[in-house]
Amino acid sequence: MTTSEKQISCIILAGGEGKRVGGRDKGLVAYNDKPLIEHVLDAVSSQCNDIIISANRNVKAYKTYGYPVIADEKDDCLGPLAGIAASLPHCKNDTVLIVPCDMPCLPANLTTKLLDVMASHTICIAETDGRTQLAFLMNKNLLPSIIHALENNERRLMKWVKSQNPKYCLFSKSHYFKNFNESKDLL
Repeated sequence: MTTSEKQISCIILAGGEGKRVGGRDKGLVAYNDKPLIEHVLDAVSSQCNDIIISANRNVKAYKTYGYPVIADEKDDCLGPLAGIAASLPHCKNDTVLIVPCDMPCLPANLTTKLLDVMASHTICIAETDGRTQLAFLMNKNLLPSIIHALENNERRLMKWVKSQNPKYCLFSKSHYFKNFNESKDLL
């Protein structure tokens, strides 16, 4: 089944505080003459038929891209897991791609490869060079598990992902998942 035949939602995580980039909103930081969020939107728009941006600030700027922008339910900056929890109820599809706003080189076949490996599992995460990447497909029915983790003060996204016994999808090129965590990465 091709990606275009499969109905997939996408949550782009853009809600961070930007501590490592001088407090700037990473999604709006320019890379190759356009904001990082635009690179990610370019990569996922042909792979998903429903896109949501999870953002806690600069909501007006993110809304200019024409997609729903969802803020965390609490103002406590609880991290990406809270952004996913707030955004999942707004997803139109049961299968949801999760990606950060600072991975501008995502592969054009990301969802296809993840879907092929995911099979009957509820979560499948990208892996390169033995490292898991913050790019994964999940089933929307995992929302109660996320809420449970947050209620128990577990905010680490990758710890939660690993607790779900994910399938791992190997990608041979790690540059697809290069993320821009610090200002020096944008040079």
